[in-house]
Amino acid sequence: MFGVFIRSRILKTLMLLVSLVMVTCAIAWWYFLYSPTVAEPDLPGRLTQHELRAGERLRTYSLYTPAMQVAHPAVIFVLHGSRGAGAAVREQSAYEFDRLAEEYGYLLVYPDGFERHWNDCRGSANYAANTQNIDDVGFLTSLIDTLAEQHDIDRGKVFATGFSNGGHMALRLALEAPERVAAIAPIAANLPVDTNLDCDKSNQPVSVAMFNGTDDPINPYDGGLVEIFGDISRGHVLSSQDTINYWLGLAAVHQPPMDVSHAERDGNPDSSVIEQRWQGAMELQIRLYTLQGSGHVIPSPVARFPRILGGQAGDISAAQEIVGFFLRPKVL
Repeated sequence: MFGVFIRSRILKTLMLLVSLVMVTCAIAWWYFLYSPTVAEPDLPGRLTQHELRAGERLRTYSLYTPAMQVAHPAVIFVLHGSRGAGAAVREQSAYEFDRLAEEYGYLLVYPDGFERHWNDCRGSANYAANTQNIDDVGFLTSLIDTLAEQHDIDRGKVFATGFSNGGHMALRLALEAPERVAAIAPIAANLPVDTNLDCDKSNQPVSVAMFNGTDDPINPYDGGLVEIFGDISRGHVLSSQDTINYWLGLAAVHQPPMDVSHAERDGNPDSSVIEQRWQGAMELQIRLYTLQGSGHVIPSPVARFPRILGGQAGDISAAQEIVGFFLRPKVL
């Protein structure tokens, strides 16, 4: 009887420990990994799915066409991050680019990368888009030509933004095909260091707005090794300042920046936004948004990223800033 009693007590203790571990894991998951879903808004425009043959591969993309039709519309590409898709970055940006399309009348494109990645400029990356050297610049430029044929777009108003791997892809597009994009807006992305650069620099200027967090655990604001949950294959990147300096040099900027303050909006005194603006030659615009106390996120007062990616930048809407930068650039 005593042995049965001891075994029963041990079993109950083990069950209690297992329950505590499960509860602890659940709490940890909720705290570090949970991000609330943003409801898709009921907008009058249409989201359609398309295929495009680029080289030997059939590629896919989503196209949001606003209800407000304009002649020769502008086009904005929104490029997803690693392990993502067009649908994912659409939700991550809280559908704000869709909402703004109804106001401005631009066509909005959410392309899908190859096996959920883009072949950006980081030569050491281990995902298939890079190791198989997928021609994503060719895909995106072919898509521009297709949109020109089917929708009579304004070729002088083609823009690209992207988050993380998508931000790096926007950088590659500007480096290798600057004549095809008027401006880019990478989020959570810096240029690779020269020893890790697998792109051909055209050394042609474009307008650039960058959004980087000082507490980004993946893309280090001050440069260094990119690491995603132990994966260090993406190698080293420049600092945010050195990245913006490259574009400043091409734009022939010599004067100091104009600082722009952004009001506290998200109720978090530990986060803030410092924006710097430069006016270059040929009306080129360069901006750097330093997201103080923020991590690997798309700034938004609506969307919330998992805490494991760092603090949330909620004082600005990246979508509003980017669309305004693309379509209503302010001359300093």
